[in-house]
Amino acid sequence: MSVTAHLADIASIGRDATSGGYSRLAWTDADLMLREWFIGQASGLGLAVETDRNGNMWAWWGDPSAGDAVVTGSHVDSVPDGGNYDGPLGIASALTAVAELKRAAYTLADPSRSPASPMRKVAASASPASVRVSLQEC
Repeated sequence: MSVTAHLADIASIGRDATSGGYSRLAWTDADLMLREWFIGQASGLGLAVETDRNGNMWAWWGDPSAGDAVVTGSHVDSVPDGGNYDGPLGIASALTAVAELKRAAYTLADPSRSPASPMRKVAASASPASVRVSLQEC
């Protein structure tokens, strides 16, 4: 499913008929409906979905303790009267990317050992203070 198809699928959830904006505040009916939608979409891709103690949802492709992973993140909730892309765009993009990787028969093996793979592992260690960037530096 494409990003636009995912967004069309959820376009009515949390939409205000008067303003046209979206109110998908955390733990409201709209947020819970989007969480159920996410579970269905992720499960349909063969991902194992779990929710942690803080309510964050994780959709795993493969064994999360195995060491190889692809990580992306977003949120399904929104600010009051936000846009349709507020949060769900990241989710729709991630689901579409996983679907395309699976369609291409990509495996979660170490890509740095495959000369055909454009992906490489990157690791870094830094303190939170060292990675803060002010808006002026962006």
